[in-house]
Amino acid sequence: MTLSSIHFTMLCMKQCPDCSAQYDDNVAFCAKDGKALAVTSYNRSRLCPHCANSIQEDAPQCPYCKADLTSIGVPQWPIREEMSGAAPRGHDDNPLSVQSKTILIAGFIVFALGVFLIGGHQQRSETRELQETNLKKLQDRQLKIQTLEGQLKQIRQQLDDRKSQIDTLTAKLQESQKELSATQQQLSSATREAERLASSRAPTTPRPTARSNKPPPASKPPARSAEPGVYQVVRTTTVREKPSAGALALATIGKGTKITVVGAAGEWLEVRSKQGKPPGFVRLDDAMFIGRAN
Repeated sequence: MTLSSIHFTMLCMKQCPDCSAQYDDNVAFCAKDGKALAVTSYNRSRLCPHCANSIQEDAPQCPYCKADLTSIGVPQWPIREEMSGAAPRGHDDNPLSVQSKTILIAGFIVFALGVFLIGGHQQRSETRELQETNLKKLQDRQLKIQTLEGQLKQIRQQLDDRKSQIDTLTAKLQESQKELSATQQQLSSATREAERLASSRAPTTPRPTARSNKPPPASKPPARSAEPGVYQVVRTTTVREKPSAGALALATIGKGTKITVVGAAGEWLEVRSKQGKPPGFVRLDDAMFIGRAN
């Protein structure tokens, strides 16, 4: 058997389109630049019978020595025989042919295994780095989530405290409103009772009596006219909200106190307070004119 009959086929491998690095078939991306690998298949090849270079099996001409391979005549390569003696040609060719095939196949297997191990190691390294990066990102996100949960808990606690304060103030306001309502009712009752007492004390019209020889009673002196100015209280008196004895009492003024009168309403003097209190009315008989206001 001649050397021209030796053929071999390489396994299908993948190649990077940018850097032309070759990888095993189970690798999907290039370890150098991360590009997707393209499948590269090799055609069956043979050795040129003239120059012993590897060429395609169906090549009509050797690209190295330019020999025509379509001719029938193929030169025979000399076979080295052992020094002990010549052996039959057919007996030597077969072991050499099997040994060459075994060496080639073993070489390709070792090469493919080395590529697989190198590519797998690189891929595992990249996978490990990617996992570590993702784990770190996940830990950062969990830390942020825990921080946000703590802030949310504090805000909820503040809202609960403010809600309790609002509830307390609302309860106090309701109690104050109830007390105010009760006080207003008592004040209205007291006002009605004072008006009733005032109306019951009003003088009744005397009935006409028979003529008598008694002289008529002396006429009352004319009522004093009240003018604005400064007055002095001659006896302890009560300041009323209205010019009526049954009106609400605002304050009590002691004897000798000076008051400012701004007007009059019948037998009542309208007084104004210098401390910003509401105006009121006192009886005309309880105060004495001193002078005009400055």
